[in-house]
Amino acid sequence: MFALNAPIKARLQSLPALAGWTVRTSTDLEDRDTPHRAVDVRVPGGGVAGVRSGAVMVQPGWSLVLAVRRSATAADELEAAFAAVIEALHGWAPGLHAGRGWEPLQLAAVADAVFADAGLAGVELTFSTQALYRGQE
Repeated sequence: MFALNAPIKARLQSLPALAGWTVRTSTDLEDRDTPHRAVDVRVPGGGVAGVRSGAVMVQPGWSLVLAVRRSATAADELEAAFAAVIEALHGWAPGLHAGRGWEPLQLAAVADAVFADAGLAGVELTFSTQALYRGQE
C-alpha cells in the first residue's frame, strides 16, 4: 500500500494551490520541523473491505494533514489548499502500482489537526481506496 506514496505526493506537488508548500510522506527522509506551509501524507491505518478464499481487499486510509503557521491569512491558505486537495484526489484512480490496481480515492473523513506546536493550524483529510492482495489458496 505504500506504493501510492509517490503518485499521491506527485499529484499534490503539481497543484498550483500548493505552490510553495512542502509535500512529504511518512517514508520520506526529511526534516520533520514543519515549515510555513506543509502537507504530510501518511497511512495511519485502514481496514479490510472484503475477504475471500486466497485474497483480501485491503482498504487503507490515506491521511493528509495540511498545516500552516497561525496568521491573519492562515484560514484563507487552508481553505484554498483544502479545496484543491479534494478536487485533485476525490474520485482520482491511482491506477496500477506495485502490481496492484487501486480503486478511486474517496474522501472518508475531515477533522481538525492537532499539533504539539501551538503556532500551527490545520486540517486532516482522510481518503480511502482499496486493492486486492493475494494470500494462500
